[in-house]
Amino acid sequence: MKRTLIATGLVAAFSIYSVQAAEIDDRGARMLKDNLSHFLPDSARSSGFLTVRPAGDRYEVTYDIARLIETIDKKNFTVSGLTPFTLFAAPLNNGQWKLNSDSNMNFSVQGRAPDGKPTSLTYSVTDAVFSGIFDPAISYLRSGEATSGPIRMVSKSGTEEIEASFAGMNYSLGATNSATAGATDFHGTGSFSRFYERIATPQASPVQIRAESLDFDVGVEGVVAQNIQKLVSFMLELVKDERPSEAEIAELKELIRSAMPFFTSLSEKIAFNKFTVASQVGDIGVDKLNYTLTMTEPSEATRIGVGLGVEKISTPSGLVPEVYARLVPDMAEMEVGIAALNFTRFVDTLMEMDLSKPGPLPEAESERLGKAILDDGQLTIDFPKIIARSSLYDVEASGEISGYPDQKDRYNLETSILARDIDRLIQYFQGAAKVDPQFNQVSFAIMMAKGMAKTEPDGRLRWDIRFEDGKALSVNGQVIQ
Repeated sequence: MKRTLIATGLVAAFSIYSVQAAEIDDRGARMLKDNLSHFLPDSARSSGFLTVRPAGDRYEVTYDIARLIETIDKKNFTVSGLTPFTLFAAPLNNGQWKLNSDSNMNFSVQGRAPDGKPTSLTYSVTDAVFSGIFDPAISYLRSGEATSGPIRMVSKSGTEEIEASFAGMNYSLGATNSATAGATDFHGTGSFSRFYERIATPQASPVQIRAESLDFDVGVEGVVAQNIQKLVSFMLELVKDERPSEAEIAELKELIRSAMPFFTSLSEKIAFNKFTVASQVGDIGVDKLNYTLTMTEPSEATRIGVGLGVEKISTPSGLVPEVYARLVPDMAEMEVGIAALNFTRFVDTLMEMDLSKPGPLPEAESERLGKAILDDGQLTIDFPKIIARSSLYDVEASGEISGYPDQKDRYNLETSILARDIDRLIQYFQGAAKVDPQFNQVSFAIMMAKGMAKTEPDGRLRWDIRFEDGKALSVNGQVIQ
């Protein structure tokens, strides 16, 4: 949203250029305007898109994006409906700034895609309200609150159309001192209500996606904002140079090293509640659909993980044959990650390269970077939790697989599988074999596996499986091949 982008831009400018004002006056307004537009091209600065003026005990900052767009070569598109956006910034006695905005927005973009197809985009948001406290000591918002009324977007490209909307939004941000000395932890939560999306293409019937709400929770810990502030400030200055000098490149590399590791952990969780996909075949829904993203500190052993989870899956009557319907899990979770990524070596290798040349890195250098981030060229994928449960089974697995991307047959697998109610599942397959004889093979395979299992104190069966170098397979210590 324009409101959010402009507020973020204002925060970024405060992060880079220290703005202090004991009094609200014209001189302070000019200083603030210069600080906010310092990193922009001359054509943008002279367009008049930004004005700052005293307004009682605060500054009124107005962005006229339509004027800014006029400075861009826009032969293939036109923009209409943009109105000036105003944000108020009030200096506080403790050196922090109070930010406020209240706006509506409704604009459209029309043009042609590279293939000549007519394209258009309309976007609107009503009752968008933002307030926050910016703290120069952490170079970011110490706290923030944002809400809005209905949000709607329609995108068209030729005969294809995507429509998306929310009934409203709320968002809260907080910052606290980190356990890491001199660092800050940031945490944000929010929700979009009554999500709707419609996708229409000539090749298929329209698909509609709905959710009662979309909740999100994001956090980043251990951010040393001052080091990142110095890096961003220098980079904004550097982009003005068509060809940076060797001294500037050396300074950039030093600032990157100083800013590492950027953070100690990062996490994101998105949950769709009462999620439904409606199409020509009927409605497919889940009570809850979760997505997670995690990342540990960029270091010699970094892990990036993703997760998916579903609860109470429903399908149209007859879509899944009855004999298979009971095999659909009532709930399922999966966590998968890429582990042992050497970001420290990646950055060290990058810093050894010549970054003064324009354009992308040569292929050999890109390949060198790819090898630097992997430990001896080995890729490790872990799955700390995979769970599936229904009225017939309860299965959980964890483990990891490691190997060499350029040597497909060279890999190691270690996994542990725990399961309960195996007898009930065997009985089901034996009965289902009357409908589909192939289930006889499935029930026989499960009985074979049961015979190799260990029994845990809680009654679950356990299989510890190892597959070494793509050749030797063992289950609970018993060599199979």
